[in-house]
Amino acid sequence: MRQRPIMAQPTAAALGPADDAASRPPSMTLHRYTNRQEAPLCWILFALAAGSLAPLVTSGPDTITISICSPLAALFAVLGCAFMWLETSDEGDHLVVRFGPLTLARRRVSYDRVRAVRRDRSSLLEGWGIHLGPRGWIWNLWGREVVELDLDKGRIRIGTDDPEGLLAFLQDRCDLD
Repeated sequence: MRQRPIMAQPTAAALGPADDAASRPPSMTLHRYTNRQEAPLCWILFALAAGSLAPLVTSGPDTITISICSPLAALFAVLGCAFMWLETSDEGDHLVVRFGPLTLARRRVSYDRVRAVRRDRSSLLEGWGIHLGPRGWIWNLWGREVVELDLDKGRIRIGTDDPEGLLAFLQDRCDLD
């Protein structure tokens, strides 16, 4: 389920002779990096939603079973829609990390706040999702590959299936070695 990153650079013909990326304000620059990682986590959540409805079929629709199973199934279904993919994209003067297509969680990181970036691997205990761990916030959908950003205050670890591409982009965009 790996997708290649979309890296777009404006061409001189598209910009015109007097326009280049350096002359535009950051809010007007084109996206230079976008990667959407898809994973089977949503199907696990949809299976849990369906499984939550099983007692309604096996024991009958009594009030207690409906009041427990229906909200649980709805919760798993909503989470399945929220965790179909993790998108990391350049949005001018900041990086946006969001789960989707139902965007319940989104994080913006200003490039001015980034002090260092490095490729790393998350531990099995750090797992998937969004949470604060011993090495900072982690946003991860699937797998163990992450790019770690040291910020002026704190740290964020972004899960990705394109660690080389994201690392190279951030090093270039934030003028880091």
